[in-house]
Amino acid sequence: MLEGERSYQKGQGNLVPSNNASSAPESPVIPKAQENPWYIQHFTKLLIGFGLGGGAIAILLPWMLWFFCGMSSGSSDQLRLHLLYVTGGIIAVLTLLQTNWKNQGDRLKIDADIKKNEQDAENEAAKREQDAVKSERDHTRLVHAERRSRYTKAVEQLADEKAAVRLGGIYTLVGLVDEWLVDDTLDTEEQQKEGQVIINNLCSYIRSPFPLAEKIEEHEARKALENLQKLESEKLDEEVSSLLQSLLKRFKDSDGYEKPKDITADYAKFHEEQDVRRTIFVEMSKRSSTFIMNEKDEIVETVSGMWSNFDFDFSRAPVFYPLNAITIEKGNFSSTKFYSNADFSEAKFTQTADFSKTTFARTADFGGAKFTQKADFSKTTFARTADFSWATFTQKADFSKTTFARTADFSWATFTQKADFSWATFTQKADFSEAKFFQTAAFGRAEFTRAADFSKAKFFQTADFSRTKFTRAADFSKAEFTRAADFRGAIFFQNTNFSRATFEKYSPRFAATTHGVSGVADRARFAALSEKQPAHNFTVREDSRPILLGETELGNIKYNLPMGAVLFDPYSWDEEKKEYTRVSKPAK
Repeated sequence: MLEGERSYQKGQGNLVPSNNASSAPESPVIPKAQENPWYIQHFTKLLIGFGLGGGAIAILLPWMLWFFCGMSSGSSDQLRLHLLYVTGGIIAVLTLLQTNWKNQGDRLKIDADIKKNEQDAENEAAKREQDAVKSERDHTRLVHAERRSRYTKAVEQLADEKAAVRLGGIYTLVGLVDEWLVDDTLDTEEQQKEGQVIINNLCSYIRSPFPLAEKIEEHEARKALENLQKLESEKLDEEVSSLLQSLLKRFKDSDGYEKPKDITADYAKFHEEQDVRRTIFVEMSKRSSTFIMNEKDEIVETVSGMWSNFDFDFSRAPVFYPLNAITIEKGNFSSTKFYSNADFSEAKFTQTADFSKTTFARTADFGGAKFTQKADFSKTTFARTADFSWATFTQKADFSKTTFARTADFSWATFTQKADFSWATFTQKADFSEAKFFQTAAFGRAEFTRAADFSKAKFFQTADFSRTKFTRAADFSKAEFTRAADFRGAIFFQNTNFSRATFEKYSPRFAATTHGVSGVADRARFAALSEKQPAHNFTVREDSRPILLGETELGNIKYNLPMGAVLFDPYSWDEEKKEYTRVSKPAK
């Protein structure tokens, strides 16, 4: 290897100086002194020559001038003295030149020594720095290796039979994520990459099956069926009766089922696993975004947490534990199955909350929950009560094509952006009383099989109920509509109540003209009510835009309905024609 050339070996993704390579740079070349001038080269000869020559001249010249030219003795002595002075001066000048040259050489040597010492010091410092860098890199490699060793052990702990060991593994993994995020030897991208690997493992554990949860759920469902069957002879309310029928249908072919003699141990393991899995969410929540609230309990600012930039995937997970009062970042719960009550009460979702295509087998409690980004519940099934009372939706709330098999409670809920309930099915009571819709409320083609309560609801933008089906009472009493209210093509099977409702800018639309075709299309249809049923009430507030009414007749009974709407006999359905055959003329 050439002098001064360096070799590198790879270590932990960096190039580190090899121990075989020279660690110090070459010493600088000391500049050579200039060649000696002639007077230095011949200094001794010149000194002796000038000394002897000058002395001889000083003696002989005055004598010769005295002897041959008759110079006086005094003048001769003076001349001799001057010649000696000149000779001494020349000798002194030569000595001075020699001394100066020597001093100059000494200075050059001293400067060279200083430079050499400085270079030696720099080389030593560079070597110490290289040693320090190598030592730091070696330490970093050891730290990273130790973390990966703990990671491997912690992942193995997640498969342990003992809940305490699994819990220990979770805490270890959580701590490792925190360590990677504050590791200043890595850039931000590498920190996130290392942490995401661990997050993926935690999410994978959340998504892992837990057969015991299904066993416990079936056991409790069968126990509920036994209790309801004991009450079958008694008068059951509609909801309980519906639950009984669904359980009977579920277990109709279960003659071979053997009831477990002792399920205590199973319940113990079940509760242990509940604690383990909820712990993961709790630790995630501690490191998620936080919110700054105003005096009205409204979110005014979101502050990102340590784990806010990670991706979390809980899709297709079996959830059998409460997740209330926690913060969830990027809550992807699509296609998730909830075996027990889904408790998200007072939970905060800082980014998109995806519950699309999810099945809630038991009660779903989102009461007081806050959704700061899109909330996607499209094509979701709520088999039991869905409680969204006092929930806040800051961005779009998508409940399109969602099925609510039991009570759907959205009372006092706040929808800041579009609320999409189009094509949704409400099998039991739908409670939207005192809900606030600041943008479009889309209920087009939704179906309300039981009572639909929109009393005191506030619609600040378009309220779309076009082609919506209200099988039971539709209550819009004291509701406030700031913009357009569209009921074109809606079907009302029982009484409709708009008493003391307010339409601020526009009267509601119950029919629309089809361009190019004579007549009216998309007429709202109201069932002809019996005398025992409460009548349709279209009496709005005095300061409201009126509901424009007209008169129509069916079965020799006259009705006042919104202009363009029609009456129909709910018992006149023709299965072949797929329509009601007894329909009145449009109200005029």
